[in-house]
Formats: sequence, C-alpha cells, structure tokens
Amino acid sequence: MKALQLTRNGRPSEALEIVELDPPQPGLGQVRIRVAAASLNFNDIDRCYGRTTTVPTPPPFVLGMDACGTVDAAGAGAESWVGRRVVAITLMARGGLAEQALAPLDSLFEAPPELDDCEAAALVIPYHTAHLGLFERAALREGETLLVHAGTSGVGSAAIQLGRARRARVLATAGGLEKARVCRELGAELAVDHTAQDFAEVVLSHTRDAGADVIFDLAGGSFVEPSWRCIARGGRYVAAGFADDPENGKTGRALRPACAGNFSILGVMAAYMSQVPPIVRRMGLNPFGRDVAERTHADLLALVAKGEIRPLVGRRISLAEAPWALEDHEQRRTRGRTVVQL
Repeated sequence: MKALQLTRNGRPSEALEIVELDPPQPGLGQVRIRVAAASLNFNDIDRCYGRTTTVPTPPPFVLGMDACGTVDAAGAGAESWVGRRVVAITLMARGGLAEQALAPLDSLFEAPPELDDCEAAALVIPYHTAHLGLFERAALREGETLLVHAGTSGVGSAAIQLGRARRARVLATAGGLEKARVCRELGAELAVDHTAQDFAEVVLSHTRDAGADVIFDLAGGSFVEPSWRCIARGGRYVAAGFADDPENGKTGRALRPACAGNFSILGVMAAYMSQVPPIVRRMGLNPFGRDVAERTHADLLALVAKGEIRPLVGRRISLAEAPWALEDHEQRRTRGRTVVQL
C-alpha cells in the first residue's frame, strides 16, 4: 500500500516521503480501514519537527490522525464493523495518511451519510474536540457568550458552529479580514482580526465589560493573557490547542490571574480509551471512555442530519501534495480542514 511516511525530523517537504508498505493487520479490538480520505492536523507538523507532543513518536512512521473509509478487516471482537463506512481516530493517532489504516474500537464511529468522504474525515477530531471542550468540560449554556480563537481552523470552525447550535452568542478571533469574514459566515456575531485589534478590548466593549463566559483557545501563547483579561466572572477558559506556543503548551504560566478573575481553567483532548493502562495514567493521560465517545458522536450525527453543522473543508488534495500543504498550514495559509483524498 502507499503511505506518507515521516523518514526523519525536519520540514514536512523534506522529511516526508510516499513509500510502499505492507498493509497493517488488525489485532484484538481493532479494525483496518480502506482509507478514502484523511485530514491533516497541526499535530502532524509538530511530529515532523520532533516537537513535544502528547504521543512522542520517533521516525519512521506514517502520519495521519483521523480518517474516513470502509472497514475491510477486523480483529477479534470487531468483526461486526466489516463492510461499514466509518470515521475514526487512528491507532495511536497515526497511520491515517495511507491506503489502509488501523483504528481501535474506542475511536471508531459511523460516518454521517449526509457528508462525503472528505467532509466526514474533517468531522472526527475537530468536532469531537470542540464538543467535548464546550459541552463536556465547559458546560456551555444557551444565551452564554462564547469566544473562539483561531475561528477558521478546523476545530475553531467546529466550535463556532457548535456554539451557534447551542444558541450561545459566539465571538471569534482570526488572523486577517478575510478570515474574520469566514467566521461571520460560520455564525459568529462578532469576528476580530487579532492582527489589527486588541481582541480583549473589543470583547469587553462588545459585552459591556461582562466578558466571555467561555473562551475556547486553540492558540495558547500570547493569546492567554488577554483571554484572561476578557473572561467573565465564573467563566471557563478551555485550553484546547497551542498553535501560538513554540513550546507546545509546556511553558510555565502564572496562575494568580485565575484567582483575581474568579474563573476556571479547563483542559480537553479528544481521545478515548475505555480501559486506561496504568502506564498511560501515570504519564498524566486520562482519556474519556467509550460512553462519552458514543453520546458525543450521536449528538454530532443528529446535528449534521439537521443541517446545523457541516465541516469546513478548505482544500482537497492528493497524497503527494500533503507535505507542502502541511507547510501552508504551518504558515497559516489555510482555512478549515485540508483533506487528503486517497
């Protein structure tokens, strides 16, 4: 099978190669997917450079965290999935940028029939992450004010749509006037070009100094301090990504502002594991179980069916174009999800 393999650490265009590999074989509680489409993720860029990631992986290995396709083989306990069209977070969040990929049952879901393969591949990580962050962790309620950073990213665009579906007031930040326009098209009542304005001041003025009840931050870095200035009393700040942080969220940060502002700091990661091995737990990882995964996906399927959410697919590309597309993503020259068609 053809696969996009990271051969060494470095720039995606220099470190990634299309190679021929034997198809992977599913083990206990796993399926093999004949991949139709797979998304590119910011985490793929971190892995190319060898930066700190949740699951450190030395090369060589195949990139690809989420995919859509048809199950063509299954290990023990997963036989009922053979022949079904699915979306999945791949095994150890890698291997999806290949003609065939493995996925564990805990991260395997029915593909929405209303979406084509590229749209379905763009649903899994962005919408599960946003849904878990906004509803499972932050308990966003109807009528509350939600501020979404990186509003035209895959996860950011999902958060805007989900906030609107929950009937919240949605504000967003984006880099540039064109991206701010896209945020408004997605449903944000206010979109701030953070390259030209102090978003904290704009948010405070827009909310008459009340601030945002929930801030969904995919950037981290320099976005954190002004976010904490414009959060409401009793607000919930959700750390969901670190695109603006060269240390990928590992830098220290003073916590006294959380005391002064009377707000909560929450973390979220879209990962599912019904049985968390002790070694994983002691690494500090504590994923959600399959019960949370199923109710999250069921709600997403219902919202897709009602037309309230639809993934923003910015580009559909070939496997050969993926290394350069990742560099465009790194330079913020993309919007929505870039999806590889296999």
